[in-house]
Amino acid sequence: MSAAAAGQPAAAAKTKRVPVRTCVACRTSGGKRGLLRVVRLPDGAGVVLDPTGKKSGRGAYVCPTAECVAAALKKKQLERSLKTPLPEELVAELTAAISGQTAREKPLTA
Repeated sequence: MSAAAAGQPAAAAKTKRVPVRTCVACRTSGGKRGLLRVVRLPDGAGVVLDPTGKKSGRGAYVCPTAECVAAALKKKQLERSLKTPLPEELVAELTAAISGQTAREKPLTA
């Protein structure tokens, strides 16, 4: 029996699903928006950080914490997930993204 046949409006019956992804470093699951996405572009065009989460290619997710990024880089988990080596520019971009994000999350003290 559909929602409309049951007397409920169709819009009220649908709830928006939140995509769940797993961090390659700590293996915790979380919302897609709460994780950083690293993408290997199609045709071997390179590996980039994807802040929008919409670029095409093979993606891997990592928590936006310094510990998870460091573990993923040290154990080469991002390289294994993407099946390609990471360029040094991307490693610098990842660490810069983490340091910028943690600076914004810190409360201001008076």
